Amino acid sequence: MLKYIKISKRPRILYRLTGLTIEQFTTLCTKLKPLWEKTEKKRLSQRERKRALGQGRKYKLSTTEDKLFFILVFYRYYLTDELMGYLFGIHPSNACRLRIKMEPLVEKAADPSLSQSIRRRITPDVKKVSTLEELLVVCPDFAEVVTDATEQQRRRPKKRIQKKYYSGKKKRHTIKTQITINTKGKILMASKSDPGSVHDYNIFKQENTAEKLSRKSSHYVDCGYDGAPNDYPECTIIMPVKRRKNHPALTRAEKRFNRKHSRIRILVEHVLSRMKKYQILAQVYRHKIMDYNQRFRNIAALVNFRLASAAI
Repeated sequence: MLKYIKISKRPRILYRLTGLTIEQFTTLCTKLKPLWEKTEKKRLSQRERKRALGQGRKYKLSTTEDKLFFILVFYRYYLTDELMGYLFGIHPSNACRLRIKMEPLVEKAADPSLSQSIRRRITPDVKKVSTLEELLVVCPDFAEVVTDATEQQRRRPKKRIQKKYYSGKKKRHTIKTQITINTKGKILMASKSDPGSVHDYNIFKQENTAEKLSRKSSHYVDCGYDGAPNDYPECTIIMPVKRRKNHPALTRAEKRFNRKHSRIRILVEHVLSRMKKYQILAQVYRHKIMDYNQRFRNIAALVNFRLASAAI
């Protein structure tokens, strides 16, 4: 049976199972503990009780460390409730209940700033940013940002919504989510998740991604966002030069520009690769679609937490 007290004595195994070092795990657990206690107190106080709070049957995974270890192993390997229950010595139904209780807390503990409005974080009670130099002083993380969308295969849905989720690009049924990062690899924003048939640029417009950032930010996108520079002329949106039909080949200067653009835009692919180390975002998604976006945001928060811990 997996227990944190045993695995903590083998740091390398802990890292393989959770993606966190002992120091990172301890820090995250410290942030998670008050959130769990507050949530449990609220849950237990919703109805009249015959016993005082804290009485009654205890969790078999009693410590916060074991609960956090449980949810991280689930994200890392995307195991079924039956297998998770067997590994942790609990009933599959209890494994499902514990997972449902833990998931809303992971993002709040790992990176609570991910859920806040970007515009409010950039200019709270300060004068309007009018130059790049002022932006670098107020919020240097937003000087250069990169946006891209990623797709994950899901199980074939019911016939009436199959067309909605079918991605012509991937040739399968998918869920699509957009992220925006800075040049340090930190995820600044994660969009809501849409069916695979929705175009990347439509998500960009639905989420008002360009308007949530400072107009002085250099916003790098790929050719999937063709039309954004014309639709948002007040924003600095940088796209690679695309060779149009019946037009001559790109010049040497245009090719050089595209290479420089690619060196910056590739950062978002690296971040997506880090996220997909967690198998819940890499395998065929088999749970309820309504729960997908929260899990995607939880993984994004964990990636940000690991990045911030490594920078200290």
